[in-house]
Amino acid sequence: MSEREDRRRRSDAERNRRRVLEAAAEVFREQGLEAPVGEIAQRAGVGRGTLFRNFPSKADLIAAILVDEMSAAAARARALCERPDAGAALFEFLDDIAGRQRADRALFEAVADSFLANPEIRLAHDEVIAALDELLSAAKAAGAVRADIGAVDVLLLLKGVCEVAGTYGHVDPGLVDRQLDLVRCALSAPAESQPLRGRTLSADELDPRSPPAAHQPSRRRRASV
Repeated sequence: MSEREDRRRRSDAERNRRRVLEAAAEVFREQGLEAPVGEIAQRAGVGRGTLFRNFPSKADLIAAILVDEMSAAAARARALCERPDAGAALFEFLDDIAGRQRADRALFEAVADSFLANPEIRLAHDEVIAALDELLSAAKAAGAVRADIGAVDVLLLLKGVCEVAGTYGHVDPGLVDRQLDLVRCALSAPAESQPLRGRTLSADELDPRSPPAAHQPSRRRRASV
């Protein structure tokens, strides 16, 4: 086989892989993770053999989509770091992430279960946290957000917003925007802010296999009178 033919085959294989990923993301978005792989292959315009050569199991396919989504999110965060208004850049990223999680809720719910044990997903997840931390650091330096929060704090707040979207979004679509506004208020640097109790978690502690930390009751602040 000539080098030119080899390049063409690799290009065709990558194009087929990309079509499968795009079709799978679309089908999962419409039908959930229980959607049959046969329909994914049909929508991608490839045979089942091609699908299974690229992704031996549905779990492999879901993992590949998640890695793609997270890598794209990290790239968006790094691009936003170039914006002159660091606070606006941070909140634009959070709005974008919340919107994508609402659209691909089933996929992101997979991360909450066993998928973070997958090393590729874990690496991509850590990449998102690192990129978010860059945005957060710039916003802190600009005085746009409070200084005692970490990237994992922000992700956990967004997780709560996405839970609201999944549970109550049908009642009032504007509810999610309201929750995002509350997140913005919680993160923004007020003139006088009370310090947060406890600490921010590390990325490693988000792994469901992590051992529980020793219980350390937080010290209650005395109410001012």
